[in-house]
Amino acid sequence: MLGENSQTIRKNTGILLEASKAIGLEVNPEKTKYMIISRDENIVRNGNIKIGDLSFEEVEKFKYLGTTVTNINDTREEIKPINMGNACYYSVEKLLSSSLLLKSLKVRIYETLILPVVLYGCETWTLTLREEYRLRVFENKVLRKIFGAKRDEVTGEWRKLHNTELHALYSSLNIIWNIKSRCLRWARHVAHMDESRNACRVLVERPEGERPLERPRLHGIVILPSLVISGIVRNGNIKIGDLSFEEVEKFKYLGATVTNINDTREEIKRRINMGNACYYSVEKLLSSSLLSKNLKVRIYKTVILPVLLYGCETWTLTLREEHRFRVFENKVLRKIFGAKRDEVTGEWKKLHNTELHALYSSPDIIRNIKSRRLRWAGHVARMGESRNAYRVLVGRPEGKRPLGRPRRRWEDNIKMDLREVGYDDRDWINLAQDRDRWRAYVRAAMNLRVP
Repeated sequence: MLGENSQTIRKNTGILLEASKAIGLEVNPEKTKYMIISRDENIVRNGNIKIGDLSFEEVEKFKYLGTTVTNINDTREEIKPINMGNACYYSVEKLLSSSLLLKSLKVRIYETLILPVVLYGCETWTLTLREEYRLRVFENKVLRKIFGAKRDEVTGEWRKLHNTELHALYSSLNIIWNIKSRCLRWARHVAHMDESRNACRVLVERPEGERPLERPRLHGIVILPSLVISGIVRNGNIKIGDLSFEEVEKFKYLGATVTNINDTREEIKRRINMGNACYYSVEKLLSSSLLSKNLKVRIYKTVILPVLLYGCETWTLTLREEHRFRVFENKVLRKIFGAKRDEVTGEWKKLHNTELHALYSSPDIIRNIKSRRLRWAGHVARMGESRNAYRVLVGRPEGKRPLGRPRRRWEDNIKMDLREVGYDDRDWINLAQDRDRWRAYVRAAMNLRVP
């Protein structure tokens, strides 16, 4: 929510609170902050802002969807994800320096694994020459690892490739032109937006006052309300002031699909599809005879599994969905370990599931999901009563259940997982207060072998 002054924010927030309360929505004051962005360095800052019974904290910066926003509109801190890029680079450094992989394949690893981490949100960056230089240094470091050293024709000694030689070998756009291309694409999207959209308003409006001697700053106040559904009244679109918000049956938040009936089947299906897309993108690596099986397993764990299991802590799995995950994992493992020659007939055949599990020493995908789910359940059980996650856990919906077989609940999965590791008591929330005991059950769930 944007406003030219605190009075506008108070008025619009008051309207939002009243309209939200009428249909069963609440604003979470712990997750709602406000920030003043102004050219005037001597602007009066009143600390927390109180609206009705709620108090909202004033902050100098906050993180929204993984991007840091500051009250002086400074992107230098956000450009520090070079550190995250370095962490990603060192995690695949052995792959980039391996003599078994083609250079074109190493370049693809750089463009699909490292570059997206470094350039996340770059469409809004304001780059100086110094920051452009840092990004170029990072890219050149990665490219030198990919293309290796060069033997000097005169002395016969090995030396590092010069920047011009690297750019001649790397046929794609360099990192700076990549950023500029994305910035122009995003600017085009914003320019075509309606004037009521906040992004368009920030683009076309000009802040009041004189610019400081050093750097121009944007004037305005930002407040980010977090809404929690607590009612079942359905009135279609909701109108707050001059704005109309559409009611939907599902939406995507932080990469996960949330539905109005709390059904995770669609999200699970979508995750398996994304896992398949990731698997087919590295299929040639997994079937290559140049890579060791240990390296292929590592690629599966670091590239495919995180995509497949994103958000699995909140899933409610049935036996049918567990079977789908096992089928997916067995498909990947068969690609990694290959076929086996029959000792009697001499023919090649696929490995059976038991043979795959014997070769794959790590816990299978279902044990992985159950362990993560128990770990998250322990965190939620130890949260305070004011936290929304805890309220959802202990709260009971009003009304009667619909006819038919009741759907399996997330808590049912937790109790089943605990029974598998030898805990039969129903009061698992009290057990979770003991971190050491709960951690032992989480590890047992990961390492349990089920035939």
